[in-house]
Amino acid sequence: MSIPLDIENLEDALSEYGMNPYLITTDNEAHPHITHVTLSKDSAGYVCGLGRKTSANALERPSVALLWPPLTQDSHSLIVDGVIEVIETQEGLRGRIAPKAAILHRPAVKEDTDQNCDSDCHSITMDRER
Repeated sequence: MSIPLDIENLEDALSEYGMNPYLITTDNEAHPHITHVTLSKDSAGYVCGLGRKTSANALERPSVALLWPPLTQDSHSLIVDGVIEVIETQEGLRGRIAPKAAILHRPAVKEDTDQNCDSDCHSITMDRER
């Protein structure tokens, strides 16, 4: 069963899942590009280092996703959709991600019912206007 996550609790979820998700971008041909990143929090979102390909993708298509795998076999993945801004710093190219939506997701446990259910995910509403 999925656990609804209020956006106010995103930081609580990150304290459990950690700050090392996979960042998913897409290239010019809509092929996914997945890289492992380390996040830090700032006043406008979450910041991570970017490589050449990831930053090029982000500049052209700023809609991205962050994916944390499940912590155990029976737990949920955390998926956060957001918009990334590429910024230049003394340390190199960085991405600042503003989360827009998130879900906790896992495949549903198959029960003997007539319902066709492939997952038990729930949307998480985010209000970033605070």
